[in-house]
Amino acid sequence: MVAKERHYNKTTYLILLSGDEVRNFVVAMENRKFKRQIARLERVGNDDFQLILTGGAGAFATHELHLLLRRIRLRAQQVSQLRRKMFKVGLCIPFLLFAACAAALISLRGLVAIFVLAIPVCLAVLVYQQVRAGRKFSCYDRAQRLRAIIQQELARRRR
Repeated sequence: MVAKERHYNKTTYLILLSGDEVRNFVVAMENRKFKRQIARLERVGNDDFQLILTGGAGAFATHELHLLLRRIRLRAQQVSQLRRKMFKVGLCIPFLLFAACAAALISLRGLVAIFVLAIPVCLAVLVYQQVRAGRKFSCYDRAQRLRAIIQQELARRRR
């Protein structure tokens, strides 16, 4: 028998597992890990940019490479627009601090509370947009490298 301890609300429970239960648990964990790895590989396989980064651009047709270059340009524009918006939201924070100080000086407590509460909202928006950008544009932080790989492949095909 194998003993396994679990900690729950400062109380320790001792769970005794039989050999079969341990084997079933290990097999289930291995299957889960295997399924997770397959899902990750499928996600990467469906992402043309990840395929180019890992395997090169040789497997793509010329017109596909031109379409991918266009997609990179469009995504780069979207990323720059998102960054501009994030900059504007971040720029609001010092102005909100200044407005809160000015409202405090003229004894407008209601405005002080509004301005101070708007700061964490701005920070939450910035964090949300950063996470969203990281997920949606995961390969586009390497857009310059992708563009160089595709352009090298296109130049090689022209010769």
